[in-house]
Amino acid sequence: MAKKFVPNNNDFAIAYYRFSSHAQSDASIQQQRDAAQKYAAGHGLQIIKEYKDEAISGTTDQRPGFQLMLSEIGKIKPGALIIWKTDRLGRDRCDLAIAKKYIRDAGCVIHYIAEPIAGDAPESALMEGVLESMAEYYSRQLRTNIKRGHLYNAQNCLYNGHKTLGYAAEPAPEFGKDRQRYVIDPVTAPFVQKVFEDYAAGKPMVEIAKELNSLGVTTTRGKPFTVNSLAHILNNRAYIGEYRYGDIVTPDGMPAIVSPEVFEAAQKRLILNKRQGGQRANGLTPDEAPRFWLTGKLYCGKCGTPMQGCSGTSSYKDTKHYYYACGTARKKKCSLKYVKKDKIEAIACFMLSECLKDTELLASLAVDVVAYYQREHEDKGYIEGLKAERAEAEKALNNLVRAIEQGIFSETTQTRLLELESKKKALTEAIEAEEIKRAVTKNEISIQHFFDEYKNADLNDPAVRDYLLDYFVDKIFVYDDRVILTAWYGDDKKEITWGDIDCVVVKDRKRKKRSSASGSVPPDGHWTNTYYFKGGFAVMVWL
Repeated sequence: MAKKFVPNNNDFAIAYYRFSSHAQSDASIQQQRDAAQKYAAGHGLQIIKEYKDEAISGTTDQRPGFQLMLSEIGKIKPGALIIWKTDRLGRDRCDLAIAKKYIRDAGCVIHYIAEPIAGDAPESALMEGVLESMAEYYSRQLRTNIKRGHLYNAQNCLYNGHKTLGYAAEPAPEFGKDRQRYVIDPVTAPFVQKVFEDYAAGKPMVEIAKELNSLGVTTTRGKPFTVNSLAHILNNRAYIGEYRYGDIVTPDGMPAIVSPEVFEAAQKRLILNKRQGGQRANGLTPDEAPRFWLTGKLYCGKCGTPMQGCSGTSSYKDTKHYYYACGTARKKKCSLKYVKKDKIEAIACFMLSECLKDTELLASLAVDVVAYYQREHEDKGYIEGLKAERAEAEKALNNLVRAIEQGIFSETTQTRLLELESKKKALTEAIEAEEIKRAVTKNEISIQHFFDEYKNADLNDPAVRDYLLDYFVDKIFVYDDRVILTAWYGDDKKEITWGDIDCVVVKDRKRKKRSSASGSVPPDGHWTNTYYFKGGFAVMVWL
Protein backbone atom coordinates (compact mmCIF):
# COMPACT_ATOMS: atom_id res chain seq x y z
CA MET A 1 0.00 0.00 0.00
CA ALA A 2 1.32 3.42 -0.94
CA LYS A 3 2.36 5.66 1.91
CA LYS A 4 -0.25 8.30 2.63
CA PHE A 5 0.90 11.81 1.76
CA VAL A 6 1.03 14.11 4.82
CA PRO A 7 1.68 17.75 3.86
CA ASN A 8 3.78 20.02 6.07
CA ASN A 9 1.54 22.44 7.94
CA ASN A 10 3.43 25.72 7.36
CA ASP A 11 3.53 28.64 4.96
CA PHE A 12 7.21 28.20 4.09
CA ALA A 13 8.08 27.74 0.44
CA ILE A 14 11.17 27.06 -1.66
CA ALA A 15 11.49 27.91 -5.35
CA TYR A 16 13.41 26.29 -8.21
CA TYR A 17 14.33 28.06 -11.46
CA ARG A 18 16.04 26.66 -14.56
CA PHE A 19 16.76 27.67 -18.12
CA SER A 20 18.42 25.56 -20.81
CA SER A 21 20.85 26.70 -23.47
CA HIS A 22 18.32 26.75 -26.30
CA ALA A 23 16.32 29.88 -27.14
CA GLN A 24 16.62 31.23 -23.58
CA SER A 25 18.84 33.65 -21.69
CA ASP A 26 19.80 34.77 -18.21
CA ALA A 27 16.64 36.90 -18.18
CA SER A 28 14.59 33.70 -17.91
CA ILE A 29 15.78 33.16 -14.33
CA GLN A 30 14.74 36.66 -13.27
CA GLN A 31 11.37 36.27 -14.97
CA GLN A 32 10.75 32.99 -13.13
CA ARG A 33 11.84 34.58 -9.85
CA ASP A 34 9.49 37.56 -10.29
CA ALA A 35 6.61 35.23 -11.11
CA ALA A 36 7.38 33.03 -8.08
CA GLN A 37 7.51 35.99 -5.70
CA LYS A 38 4.21 37.26 -7.04
CA TYR A 39 2.64 33.79 -6.77
CA ALA A 40 3.87 33.34 -3.18
CA ALA A 41 2.49 36.73 -2.12
CA GLY A 42 -0.89 35.90 -3.68
CA HIS A 43 -1.13 32.52 -1.91
CA GLY A 44 0.12 33.48 1.54
CA LEU A 45 3.49 31.75 1.15
CA GLN A 46 6.93 32.92 2.23
CA ILE A 47 9.88 31.92 0.03
CA ILE A 48 12.74 31.04 2.38
CA LYS A 49 15.23 29.61 -0.15
CA GLU A 50 15.73 29.62 -3.92
CA TYR A 51 17.59 27.18 -6.16
CA LYS A 52 18.61 27.67 -9.76
CA ASP A 53 20.41 26.03 -12.68
CA GLU A 54 21.54 28.19 -15.58
CA ALA A 55 22.08 26.90 -19.13
CA ILE A 56 21.58 23.25 -18.13
CA SER A 57 19.22 20.93 -19.99
CA GLY A 58 16.31 19.37 -18.14
CA THR A 59 17.06 16.00 -19.76
CA THR A 60 19.71 15.34 -17.11
CA ASP A 61 19.33 15.23 -13.34
CA GLN A 62 23.00 16.16 -12.89
CA ARG A 63 22.17 19.77 -12.09
CA PRO A 64 23.86 21.34 -9.02
CA GLY A 65 20.87 23.45 -7.97
CA PHE A 66 18.42 20.60 -8.53
CA GLN A 67 20.50 18.10 -6.55
CA LEU A 68 21.03 20.59 -3.71
CA MET A 69 17.29 21.19 -3.50
CA LEU A 70 16.54 17.45 -3.25
CA SER A 71 19.23 16.98 -0.59
CA GLU A 72 17.92 19.85 1.58
CA ILE A 73 14.16 19.57 1.16
CA GLY A 74 13.89 16.82 3.80
CA LYS A 75 15.68 19.05 6.35
CA ILE A 76 13.88 22.30 5.54
CA LYS A 77 10.44 20.60 5.22
CA PRO A 78 8.70 23.51 3.45
CA GLY A 79 4.99 23.42 2.78
CA ALA A 80 5.41 24.27 -0.92
CA LEU A 81 7.82 24.07 -3.86
CA ILE A 82 7.10 26.77 -6.42
CA ILE A 83 8.17 26.22 -10.04
CA TRP A 84 7.17 27.82 -13.33
CA LYS A 85 6.11 24.66 -15.18
CA THR A 86 6.60 20.89 -15.01
CA ASP A 87 9.42 21.03 -17.55
CA ARG A 88 11.47 23.34 -15.29
CA LEU A 89 11.83 20.47 -12.84
CA GLY A 90 12.93 18.11 -15.63
CA ARG A 91 12.14 16.62 -19.03
CA ASP A 92 12.70 12.94 -18.29
CA ARG A 93 9.69 11.11 -16.78
CA CYS A 94 11.85 8.62 -14.88
CA ASP A 95 13.91 11.41 -13.28
CA LEU A 96 10.71 13.34 -12.54
CA ALA A 97 9.12 10.36 -10.81
CA ILE A 98 12.15 9.91 -8.53
CA ALA A 99 12.39 13.65 -7.79
CA LYS A 100 8.67 13.93 -6.99
CA LYS A 101 8.92 11.00 -4.60
CA TYR A 102 11.67 12.84 -2.69
CA ILE A 103 9.54 15.97 -2.64
CA ARG A 104 6.38 14.06 -1.60
CA ASP A 105 8.21 12.13 1.16
CA ALA A 106 9.42 15.49 2.51
CA GLY A 107 5.75 16.59 2.89
CA CYS A 108 6.05 19.31 0.23
CA VAL A 109 3.34 20.24 -2.28
CA ILE A 110 4.43 21.33 -5.78
CA HIS A 111 2.83 24.56 -7.02
CA TYR A 112 2.92 25.25 -10.76
CA ILE A 113 2.69 28.92 -11.68
CA ALA A 114 1.78 28.65 -15.37
CA GLU A 115 0.02 25.27 -15.62
CA PRO A 116 -3.57 24.33 -14.63
CA ILE A 117 -2.86 21.58 -12.09
CA ALA A 118 -5.30 21.87 -9.18
CA GLY A 119 -4.28 20.37 -5.85
CA ASP A 120 -5.63 16.92 -4.94
CA ALA A 121 -8.43 16.82 -7.51
CA PRO A 122 -8.52 13.41 -9.32
CA GLU A 123 -8.00 14.98 -12.71
CA SER A 124 -4.86 16.79 -11.51
CA ALA A 125 -2.81 13.55 -11.56
CA LEU A 126 -3.95 12.88 -15.13
CA MET A 127 -3.13 16.45 -16.20
CA GLU A 128 0.27 16.30 -14.50
CA GLY A 129 1.12 13.04 -16.28
CA VAL A 130 0.08 14.47 -19.65
CA LEU A 131 2.21 17.57 -19.10
CA GLU A 132 5.21 15.44 -18.09
CA SER A 133 4.83 13.34 -21.26
CA MET A 134 4.57 16.48 -23.36
CA ALA A 135 7.73 17.87 -21.75
CA GLU A 136 9.66 14.69 -22.58
CA TYR A 137 8.23 14.60 -26.11
CA TYR A 138 9.26 18.22 -26.66
CA SER A 139 12.78 17.48 -25.39
CA ARG A 140 13.23 14.47 -27.67
CA GLN A 141 11.83 16.33 -30.66
CA LEU A 142 14.08 19.32 -29.94
CA ARG A 143 17.12 17.05 -29.67
CA THR A 144 16.26 15.37 -32.98
CA ASN A 145 15.74 18.72 -34.71
CA ILE A 146 18.99 20.09 -33.32
CA LYS A 147 20.93 17.03 -34.51
CA ARG A 148 19.31 17.28 -37.94
CA GLY A 149 20.14 20.99 -38.11
CA HIS A 150 23.75 20.42 -37.03
CA LEU A 151 24.14 17.65 -39.60
CA TYR A 152 22.81 19.92 -42.35
CA ASN A 153 25.17 22.68 -41.24
CA ALA A 154 28.13 20.27 -41.21
CA GLN A 155 27.35 18.95 -44.68
CA ASN A 156 27.37 22.53 -45.97
CA CYS A 157 30.32 23.70 -43.81
CA LEU A 158 28.14 26.17 -41.91
CA TYR A 159 28.52 27.62 -38.43
CA ASN A 160 27.35 25.17 -35.77
CA GLY A 161 27.59 27.38 -32.71
CA HIS A 162 31.23 26.50 -31.93
CA LYS A 163 33.23 29.68 -31.42
CA THR A 164 36.79 29.57 -32.72
CA LEU A 165 39.31 32.34 -32.14
CA GLY A 166 40.10 34.13 -35.40
CA TYR A 167 36.68 33.45 -36.93
CA ALA A 168 33.33 35.21 -36.89
CA ALA A 169 29.93 34.14 -38.21
CA GLU A 170 28.01 35.97 -40.92
CA PRO A 171 24.51 35.27 -42.31
CA ALA A 172 24.22 32.67 -45.09
CA PRO A 173 20.62 33.30 -46.28
CA GLU A 174 21.04 31.06 -49.34
CA PHE A 175 21.00 28.08 -46.93
CA GLY A 176 17.95 29.25 -45.01
CA LYS A 177 16.93 31.62 -42.24
CA ASP A 178 19.33 31.94 -39.30
CA ARG A 179 22.05 29.91 -41.06
CA GLN A 180 25.57 31.30 -40.73
CA ARG A 181 28.98 30.61 -42.22
CA TYR A 182 32.50 31.03 -40.87
CA VAL A 183 34.43 34.10 -41.98
CA ILE A 184 37.83 35.41 -40.90
CA ASP A 185 37.65 37.95 -38.07
CA PRO A 186 40.00 40.78 -39.07
CA VAL A 187 40.57 41.73 -35.42
CA THR A 188 41.52 38.36 -33.88
CA ALA A 189 42.85 36.40 -36.89
CA PRO A 190 46.22 38.23 -36.93
CA PHE A 191 46.83 37.12 -33.34
CA VAL A 192 46.19 33.50 -34.35
CA GLN A 193 48.69 33.85 -37.19
CA LYS A 194 51.23 35.35 -34.79
CA VAL A 195 50.77 32.44 -32.36
CA PHE A 196 51.61 29.91 -35.09
CA GLU A 197 54.53 31.91 -36.50
CA ASP A 198 56.08 32.61 -33.09
CA TYR A 199 55.73 29.02 -31.92
CA ALA A 200 57.07 27.59 -35.19
CA ALA A 201 60.06 29.96 -34.83
CA GLY A 202 60.83 28.50 -31.40
CA LYS A 203 59.18 30.93 -28.96
CA PRO A 204 57.89 29.05 -25.86
CA MET A 205 54.13 28.90 -25.25
CA VAL A 206 54.56 30.57 -21.86
CA GLU A 207 56.06 33.66 -23.50
CA ILE A 208 53.39 33.72 -26.24
CA ALA A 209 50.62 33.51 -23.64
CA LYS A 210 52.24 36.24 -21.56
CA GLU A 211 52.48 38.52 -24.59
CA LEU A 212 48.84 37.98 -25.61
CA ASN A 213 47.62 38.57 -22.06
CA SER A 214 49.64 41.79 -21.78
CA LEU A 215 47.89 43.02 -24.94
CA GLY A 216 44.49 42.28 -23.43
CA VAL A 217 43.66 39.56 -25.97
CA THR A 218 41.48 36.81 -24.49
CA THR A 219 40.19 33.36 -25.47
CA THR A 220 36.71 32.90 -26.95
CA ARG A 221 35.49 32.44 -23.36
CA GLY A 222 36.95 35.77 -22.33
CA LYS A 223 39.71 34.20 -20.22
CA PRO A 224 43.49 34.79 -20.22
CA PHE A 225 45.62 32.52 -22.38
CA THR A 226 47.39 29.53 -20.85
CA VAL A 227 49.71 26.87 -22.25
CA ASN A 228 46.72 24.53 -22.60
CA SER A 229 44.60 27.03 -24.54
CA LEU A 230 47.52 27.73 -26.90
CA ALA A 231 48.09 24.00 -27.42
CA HIS A 232 44.41 23.68 -28.39
CA ILE A 233 44.87 26.43 -31.00
CA LEU A 234 48.08 24.94 -32.40
CA ASN A 235 46.43 21.53 -32.87
CA ASN A 236 43.28 22.92 -34.49
CA ARG A 237 43.24 22.05 -38.20
CA ALA A 238 40.43 24.54 -38.79
CA TYR A 239 43.15 27.16 -39.17
CA ILE A 240 44.30 25.54 -42.43
CA GLY A 241 40.70 25.48 -43.65
CA GLU A 242 39.66 21.98 -42.53
CA TYR A 243 36.01 21.93 -41.43
CA ARG A 244 35.30 19.19 -38.91
CA TYR A 245 32.12 18.12 -37.16
CA GLY A 246 32.00 14.62 -35.69
CA ASP A 247 32.89 12.19 -38.47
CA ILE A 248 32.39 14.84 -41.17
CA VAL A 249 35.71 16.30 -42.36
CA THR A 250 35.82 18.73 -45.29
CA PRO A 251 39.19 20.06 -46.52
CA ASP A 252 38.96 23.73 -47.56
CA GLY A 253 35.50 23.85 -45.96
CA MET A 254 36.25 27.17 -44.26
CA PRO A 255 38.63 30.07 -44.88
CA ALA A 256 42.21 29.31 -43.84
CA ILE A 257 44.03 31.67 -41.48
CA VAL A 258 47.40 29.88 -41.43
CA SER A 259 49.39 28.50 -44.36
CA PRO A 260 49.96 24.71 -44.46
CA GLU A 261 53.72 25.29 -44.22
CA VAL A 262 53.49 27.31 -41.00
CA PHE A 263 50.95 24.87 -39.53
CA GLU A 264 53.21 21.91 -40.30
CA ALA A 265 56.22 23.68 -38.80
CA ALA A 266 54.20 24.22 -35.61
CA GLN A 267 53.26 20.51 -35.49
CA LYS A 268 56.92 19.53 -35.78
CA ARG A 269 57.78 21.90 -32.97
CA LEU A 270 55.03 20.34 -30.82
CA ILE A 271 56.51 16.88 -31.42
CA LEU A 272 60.01 18.06 -30.58
CA ASN A 273 58.96 19.93 -27.43
CA LYS A 274 56.93 16.95 -26.30
CA ARG A 275 60.07 14.83 -26.48
CA GLN A 276 62.14 17.37 -24.57
CA GLY A 277 59.35 17.79 -22.02
CA GLY A 278 59.53 14.07 -21.31
CA GLN A 279 63.25 14.35 -20.69
CA ARG A 280 62.73 17.23 -18.25
CA ALA A 281 60.06 15.16 -16.50
CA ASN A 282 62.72 12.52 -15.93
CA GLY A 283 64.76 15.03 -13.94
CA LEU A 284 67.03 16.37 -16.69
CA THR A 285 67.60 20.11 -17.00
CA PRO A 286 67.44 21.72 -20.48
CA ASP A 287 71.25 21.73 -20.55
CA GLU A 288 71.52 18.10 -19.46
CA ALA A 289 68.75 16.71 -21.67
CA PRO A 290 70.06 15.55 -25.05
CA ARG A 291 68.27 17.17 -27.95
CA PHE A 292 67.04 14.45 -30.31
CA TRP A 293 66.60 16.92 -33.16
CA LEU A 294 65.95 14.24 -35.79
CA THR A 295 62.71 13.25 -34.02
CA GLY A 296 59.85 13.46 -36.50
CA LYS A 297 62.22 13.05 -39.46
CA LEU A 298 63.89 9.71 -38.73
CA TYR A 299 62.14 6.46 -39.76
CA CYS A 300 62.96 2.76 -39.73
CA GLY A 301 63.83 1.55 -43.22
CA LYS A 302 62.65 -1.99 -42.45
CA CYS A 303 59.12 -1.32 -41.19
CA GLY A 304 58.55 2.42 -41.69
CA THR A 305 57.98 3.17 -37.97
CA PRO A 306 59.17 6.54 -36.58
CA MET A 307 62.40 6.33 -34.59
CA GLN A 308 62.60 7.74 -31.09
CA GLY A 309 65.39 8.92 -28.85
CA CYS A 310 66.41 6.66 -25.98
CA SER A 311 69.35 6.07 -23.67
CA GLY A 312 71.23 3.29 -21.93
CA THR A 313 73.79 3.15 -19.14
CA SER A 314 76.94 1.06 -19.46
CA SER A 315 78.44 -0.81 -16.53
CA TYR A 316 81.79 0.87 -17.15
CA LYS A 317 81.97 4.06 -15.09
CA ASP A 318 78.18 4.22 -15.21
CA THR A 319 78.37 6.05 -18.57
CA LYS A 320 75.14 6.99 -20.34
CA HIS A 321 74.81 6.48 -24.11
CA TYR A 322 72.14 7.89 -26.41
CA TYR A 323 70.49 6.24 -29.41
CA TYR A 324 67.65 6.47 -31.89
CA ALA A 325 65.54 3.31 -31.92
CA CYS A 326 62.68 2.01 -34.06
CA GLY A 327 59.49 2.07 -31.98
CA THR A 328 58.57 -1.42 -33.21
CA ALA A 329 62.07 -2.76 -32.55
CA ARG A 330 61.79 -1.65 -28.93
CA LYS A 331 58.78 -3.99 -28.71
CA LYS A 332 60.90 -6.82 -30.21
CA LYS A 333 58.82 -6.80 -33.42
CA CYS A 334 61.47 -5.38 -35.78
CA SER A 335 65.11 -6.38 -36.24
CA LEU A 336 66.59 -2.91 -36.89
CA LYS A 337 69.51 -2.26 -34.57
CA TYR A 338 69.69 0.87 -32.43
CA VAL A 339 71.77 3.63 -34.05
CA LYS A 340 74.02 5.89 -32.05
CA LYS A 341 72.65 9.40 -31.72
CA ASP A 342 75.93 11.16 -32.53
CA LYS A 343 76.62 9.02 -35.59
CA ILE A 344 73.23 9.37 -37.31
CA GLU A 345 73.10 13.10 -36.52
CA ALA A 346 76.58 13.53 -38.02
CA ILE A 347 75.40 11.75 -41.19
CA ALA A 348 72.31 13.98 -41.32
CA CYS A 349 74.47 17.11 -40.96
CA PHE A 350 76.75 15.90 -43.75
CA MET A 351 73.73 15.32 -46.00
CA LEU A 352 72.48 18.83 -45.28
CA SER A 353 75.91 20.29 -46.05
CA GLU A 354 75.86 18.44 -49.39
CA CYS A 355 72.47 20.00 -50.17
CA LEU A 356 73.94 23.44 -49.52
CA LYS A 357 76.72 22.76 -52.06
CA ASP A 358 74.13 22.57 -54.81
CA THR A 359 73.91 26.20 -55.98
CA GLU A 360 70.45 25.69 -57.47
CA LEU A 361 69.09 24.33 -54.19
CA LEU A 362 70.82 27.13 -52.29
CA ALA A 363 69.35 29.77 -54.60
CA SER A 364 65.89 28.22 -54.18
CA LEU A 365 66.32 28.37 -50.40
CA ALA A 366 67.38 32.04 -50.53
CA VAL A 367 64.40 32.97 -52.72
CA ASP A 368 61.95 31.20 -50.39
CA VAL A 369 63.45 32.77 -47.27
CA VAL A 370 63.21 36.23 -48.82
CA ALA A 371 59.59 35.57 -49.80
CA TYR A 372 58.86 34.40 -46.23
CA TYR A 373 60.38 37.51 -44.66
CA GLN A 374 58.61 39.81 -47.08
CA ARG A 375 55.32 38.08 -46.41
CA GLU A 376 55.84 38.23 -42.67
CA HIS A 377 56.99 41.84 -42.43
CA GLU A 378 55.01 43.39 -45.26
CA ASP A 379 51.75 41.77 -44.22
CA LYS A 380 50.06 44.45 -42.12
CA GLY A 381 47.50 42.05 -40.69
CA TYR A 382 49.10 41.73 -37.26
CA ILE A 383 49.71 45.46 -36.87
CA GLU A 384 46.18 46.20 -38.07
CA GLY A 385 44.88 43.71 -35.51
CA LEU A 386 46.84 45.49 -32.77
CA LYS A 387 45.46 48.84 -33.92
CA ALA A 388 41.90 47.47 -33.93
CA GLU A 389 42.36 46.22 -30.36
CA ARG A 390 43.73 49.62 -29.33
CA ALA A 391 40.75 51.35 -30.94
CA GLU A 392 38.40 49.17 -28.88
CA ALA A 393 40.33 50.03 -25.72
CA GLU A 394 40.20 53.76 -26.54
CA LYS A 395 36.45 53.54 -27.17
CA ALA A 396 35.91 51.83 -23.81
CA LEU A 397 38.12 54.46 -22.12
CA ASN A 398 36.11 57.31 -23.65
CA ASN A 399 32.85 55.76 -22.48
CA LEU A 400 34.24 55.31 -18.98
CA VAL A 401 35.50 58.91 -18.86
CA ARG A 402 32.04 60.18 -19.89
CA ALA A 403 30.47 58.09 -17.13
CA ILE A 404 32.90 59.55 -14.58
CA GLU A 405 32.13 63.06 -15.80
CA GLN A 406 28.46 62.37 -15.10
CA GLY A 407 29.31 61.47 -11.50
CA ILE A 408 29.49 57.68 -11.81
CA PHE A 409 32.70 56.87 -9.97
CA SER A 410 33.50 53.94 -7.69
CA GLU A 411 36.27 51.51 -6.85
CA THR A 412 35.08 49.33 -9.77
CA THR A 413 35.26 52.16 -12.33
CA GLN A 414 38.70 53.15 -11.04
CA THR A 415 40.00 49.58 -11.41
CA ARG A 416 38.52 49.32 -14.91
CA LEU A 417 40.07 52.67 -15.87
CA LEU A 418 43.53 51.47 -14.82
CA GLU A 419 43.07 48.19 -16.72
CA LEU A 420 42.11 49.96 -19.94
CA GLU A 421 44.96 52.47 -19.68
CA SER A 422 47.44 49.61 -19.11
CA LYS A 423 46.02 47.71 -22.08
CA LYS A 424 46.21 50.76 -24.35
CA LYS A 425 49.83 51.37 -23.31
CA ALA A 426 50.81 47.73 -23.98
CA LEU A 427 49.14 47.77 -27.40
CA THR A 428 50.84 51.05 -28.35
CA GLU A 429 54.24 49.66 -27.36
CA ALA A 430 53.59 46.47 -29.35
CA ILE A 431 52.60 48.48 -32.44
CA GLU A 432 55.75 50.61 -32.19
CA ALA A 433 57.94 47.52 -31.76
CA GLU A 434 56.43 45.85 -34.84
CA GLU A 435 56.90 48.97 -36.95
CA ILE A 436 60.55 49.26 -35.89
CA LYS A 437 61.13 45.56 -36.58
CA ARG A 438 59.66 45.90 -40.08
CA ALA A 439 61.79 48.95 -40.83
CA VAL A 440 65.00 47.22 -39.70
CA THR A 441 64.45 43.86 -41.40
CA LYS A 442 63.29 45.41 -44.66
CA ASN A 443 66.81 46.66 -45.34
CA GLU A 444 68.33 43.22 -44.67
CA ILE A 445 66.08 41.24 -47.01
CA SER A 446 67.82 40.24 -50.22
CA ILE A 447 68.43 37.00 -52.07
CA GLN A 448 72.18 37.57 -52.04
CA HIS A 449 72.16 38.14 -48.27
CA PHE A 450 70.52 34.80 -47.51
CA PHE A 451 72.49 33.01 -50.26
CA ASP A 452 75.72 34.04 -48.58
CA GLU A 453 74.40 33.30 -45.09
CA TYR A 454 73.34 29.72 -45.85
CA LYS A 455 76.33 29.02 -48.10
CA ASN A 456 78.43 29.01 -44.92
CA ALA A 457 75.67 27.88 -42.60
CA ASP A 458 76.69 26.81 -39.10
CA LEU A 459 75.02 23.43 -38.64
CA ASN A 460 75.95 23.49 -34.96
CA ASP A 461 73.38 26.27 -34.54
CA PRO A 462 70.11 24.44 -33.63
CA ALA A 463 67.89 27.13 -35.17
CA VAL A 464 69.76 27.09 -38.52
CA ARG A 465 70.00 23.29 -38.56
CA ASP A 466 66.29 22.81 -37.78
CA TYR A 467 65.29 25.25 -40.52
CA LEU A 468 67.45 23.51 -43.14
CA LEU A 469 66.21 20.09 -42.03
CA ASP A 470 62.58 21.18 -42.43
CA TYR A 471 63.26 22.91 -45.73
CA PHE A 472 65.18 20.15 -47.52
CA VAL A 473 64.15 16.90 -45.86
CA ASP A 474 60.87 15.01 -45.76
CA LYS A 475 62.09 11.82 -44.09
CA ILE A 476 65.33 9.97 -43.37
CA PHE A 477 65.08 6.15 -43.52
CA VAL A 478 67.63 4.11 -41.58
CA TYR A 479 68.66 0.55 -42.53
CA ASP A 480 71.35 -1.68 -41.06
CA ASP A 481 73.64 -0.96 -44.03
CA ARG A 482 72.56 2.40 -45.41
CA VAL A 483 70.73 5.68 -44.75
CA ILE A 484 68.31 7.15 -47.30
CA LEU A 485 67.38 10.80 -47.20
CA THR A 486 64.23 11.80 -49.10
CA ALA A 487 63.79 15.40 -50.18
CA TRP A 488 61.15 17.27 -52.15
CA TYR A 489 62.02 18.79 -55.47
CA GLY A 490 58.43 19.57 -56.51
CA ASP A 491 56.26 22.40 -55.20
CA ASP A 492 53.44 20.15 -53.99
CA LYS A 493 55.42 18.90 -50.96
CA LYS A 494 53.63 15.57 -51.15
CA GLU A 495 54.42 13.30 -48.20
CA ILE A 496 56.85 10.49 -48.98
CA THR A 497 55.78 7.17 -47.51
CA TRP A 498 57.75 4.11 -46.49
CA GLY A 499 56.06 2.26 -49.36
CA ASP A 500 57.49 4.78 -51.83
CA ILE A 501 61.00 4.10 -50.56
CA ASP A 502 60.53 0.36 -50.17
CA CYS A 503 59.75 -0.03 -53.88
CA VAL A 504 62.69 2.09 -55.06
CA VAL A 505 65.50 0.05 -56.59
CA VAL A 506 68.78 1.86 -56.20
CA LYS A 507 70.61 1.02 -59.42
CA ASP A 508 73.93 2.57 -58.69
CA ARG A 509 75.59 1.57 -55.41
CA LYS A 510 79.04 2.52 -56.55
CA ARG A 511 80.94 3.77 -53.57
CA LYS A 512 82.61 7.12 -53.82
CA LYS A 513 84.95 8.20 -51.09
CA ARG A 514 85.10 11.88 -50.40
CA SER A 515 88.48 13.43 -49.77
CA SER A 516 89.06 16.05 -47.13
CA ALA A 517 89.78 18.46 -49.97
CA SER A 518 86.09 18.49 -50.86
CA GLY A 519 85.41 20.76 -47.91
CA SER A 520 83.47 18.30 -45.74
CA VAL A 521 84.51 14.84 -44.64
CA PRO A 522 81.87 12.09 -44.50
CA PRO A 523 81.66 10.50 -41.02
CA ASP A 524 83.07 7.00 -41.73
CA GLY A 525 80.85 6.27 -44.69
CA HIS A 526 80.36 6.63 -48.42
CA TRP A 527 78.09 8.84 -50.46
CA THR A 528 76.34 7.75 -53.65
CA ASN A 529 74.62 9.73 -56.34
CA THR A 530 71.30 11.48 -55.97
CA TYR A 531 68.34 9.86 -57.72
CA TYR A 532 65.21 11.69 -58.84
CA PHE A 533 61.91 9.90 -59.20
CA LYS A 534 58.59 10.75 -60.84
CA GLY A 535 56.78 10.73 -57.52
CA GLY A 536 58.01 14.25 -56.81
CA PHE A 537 60.90 13.50 -54.48
CA ALA A 538 64.64 12.95 -54.52
CA VAL A 539 66.60 10.19 -52.79
CA MET A 540 70.13 10.55 -51.43
CA VAL A 541 71.82 7.34 -50.27
CA TRP A 542 74.52 6.95 -47.62
CA LEU A 543 76.30 3.58 -47.51
